Amino acid sequence: METIIVFAGVISVLTVALVQLIKKTTNIPAKLMPLVSLFIGLLVGAIALVVPEITAELSVGGHLLAGGISGLSASGLYDVATKTNKGMKEEGLK
Repeated sequence: METIIVFAGVISVLTVALVQLIKKTTNIPAKLMPLVSLFIGLLVGAIALVVPEITAELSVGGHLLAGGISGLSASGLYDVATKTNKGMKEEGLK
């Protein structure tokens, strides 16, 4: 299980970048972005299966689970960062 969490953390960087790219370039409603984010995470996890340099010692299910975790975390990470930044600006801390 620890390997899955570590692998999810590694691929979440790419997942967050792809989710933000899709947010900026498409008109997908905000309500659907967590689902899109999950799908992108699963896709990144599946693609990681065929890249030998980043293949952890995980099964197909482990890769997909890590991708799903990274996708779900990607949908919240950016929102937390922007809301925190916005709150700091409103408070005059930044």
